[in-house]
Amino acid sequence: MRSLKPFGFAIVLATVSLVVAACGSNSSTSSTSSSAGAGTVGTSGFQSPLTEPETGGKRGGTLVILNEQDFEHLDPGDSYYDIDYEVVYATQRPLYSVKPDSAYEAVPDLAEGQPEISSDQKTITVHIKHGIHFSPPVDREVTSEDVAYAMERGANPNIENPYFHTYFESIEGAPKADGGPIMGIQTPNKYTIVFHLTEPKAAIVVDAMRLPLTAPVPKEYAEKFDKNKPSDYANYEVATGPYMLKNNAQGKVLGIGYVPGKSATLVRNPNWSSATDYRPAYLNEIQYKIGGTESVIGRQVLESADDVQNEPPVPSDVQLAAESHKSQLEISPGAGDHYIAVDNKVGPFSNIDLRKAFWAALDRKAMDKALGGELVTNVMTHFLYPTVPGFEQAGGLAGPKGPQFDFDEHPEGDMAVAEKYMKLAGYPTGKYTGTKTVQIVGATGNREPAAEIANQTLKNLGFPTKLTLVETATMYSKYCNVPKEEIEVCPTVGWAADFGDGQAVLDATFNGRLINPTNNENWSQTDVPKINAAMDAAESIVGIAARASAWAKIDDELVEDAAAIPYDYEKEASLEGSQVAGVGDLWNSGLWNLSFTSLK
Repeated sequence: MRSLKPFGFAIVLATVSLVVAACGSNSSTSSTSSSAGAGTVGTSGFQSPLTEPETGGKRGGTLVILNEQDFEHLDPGDSYYDIDYEVVYATQRPLYSVKPDSAYEAVPDLAEGQPEISSDQKTITVHIKHGIHFSPPVDREVTSEDVAYAMERGANPNIENPYFHTYFESIEGAPKADGGPIMGIQTPNKYTIVFHLTEPKAAIVVDAMRLPLTAPVPKEYAEKFDKNKPSDYANYEVATGPYMLKNNAQGKVLGIGYVPGKSATLVRNPNWSSATDYRPAYLNEIQYKIGGTESVIGRQVLESADDVQNEPPVPSDVQLAAESHKSQLEISPGAGDHYIAVDNKVGPFSNIDLRKAFWAALDRKAMDKALGGELVTNVMTHFLYPTVPGFEQAGGLAGPKGPQFDFDEHPEGDMAVAEKYMKLAGYPTGKYTGTKTVQIVGATGNREPAAEIANQTLKNLGFPTKLTLVETATMYSKYCNVPKEEIEVCPTVGWAADFGDGQAVLDATFNGRLINPTNNENWSQTDVPKINAAMDAAESIVGIAARASAWAKIDDELVEDAAAIPYDYEKEASLEGSQVAGVGDLWNSGLWNLSFTSLK
């Protein structure tokens, strides 16, 4: 689960995963909604991960990627940011991966085939492929022990993996793991790894096997780096994918293949074999140039031949591309969501009727228009988003229906309904008459208009407010992710799921038992016993359809509780040069898949 950072955090995201893939690693239902843009982009002259050709690309050449922001973590053990994933999935091979045109269906990557799951859902056996080798200077075949060590690193405090306990806590010994051997992970032979669980949660564990933490790491090489706090394995990391960060004979990447704040260079992994991989890997080299500003980068890419832009372009560049450079514009549906987190625990919005009043008064159409309009977003009406199983069951774009959802019926805002809930909250004039000043912390950049509209809406309802705008990373780390700061309103938080399952969208963000003192992603501090219990039960449900139904019901309950105020289903835009045959990852907000992209 990744808060969306470039266009809102995990992102992802997220979410997006990450990213974004369905439960059970099987084929999916028709959870992708054409009405949400999933079936229409690509037919209007734009590119789309759903329609971009994944075969027939031209081999060779150097792709130039322009980043305003730097990477966060390129170590597969703690990578959790969508632009980091772009590099990690080109250089590393987790047990399973997701193809560019899918939001959910995992395919074997390092694994030889689908996992074998016991009838009680408590034992998972995975066989890995023969003949996959680490890049220089390790230069040996990958074994199951390398996967075991990689996952053990997830509990190493020097690594600080953000999702180990979220998804792998049910592995026997995982709750108390500290980086050493984990009792529930066994390697009976060099090509087999077995996971023993204490609870019947094989479905979510298997889903999480597509995350970078399951990419093999050679213990004899990495252990010395992992003893440092933080680990500096990323400065020397080896690869199993078609590409590797350029290094020297000793394996050093820092200052060679990656210069923080300036550049990164990916070259071909000489030990990679196409016979073991589904990726075509057309490009010879990928060069990242880090720095600059979004507006300059966007225009530069549209005028270039071999460049692409990574971060979401500014709305004016998206509009220019839509009008004059359609073939250089990619629109990716189901890229995540944004909503207004309101503190359910303390302050005015611990009152459910005040939350509903805020929701009813908010002009979500105006917020989305400020973000670029229907080309890149749809008005959000509930918390599961397009491409995630359960989205349609929860009402699709229209959202849940019924008299208990009247505050959700008018996306342009309805002050009459808002005043009704203000009166139910104990304010007979329909306006807030309390003395509490509402603290609002939002993100600078493209999201500022959304924060300002939220602020004005509260003022219209009579609330005294204080609006603070900071960089996105600061918004999360210093304010919205820290409950003790008691920020009443965070209007620009966003989420991209790690995979397309309701749990990956709703659990960390709304389950009361997952509220943390720091790095907290339940931004509203939602803690409803009935909803918590429903989530805990849904975690053990098996099968895509059954899980979709269960999490759709939870979604309805969260809307009825007005746990937060949704406003933006992302359809993320990306720009490419005129000679780039870009292929975006649907599961990663449409960011470029370096192993499928080619030059014309």
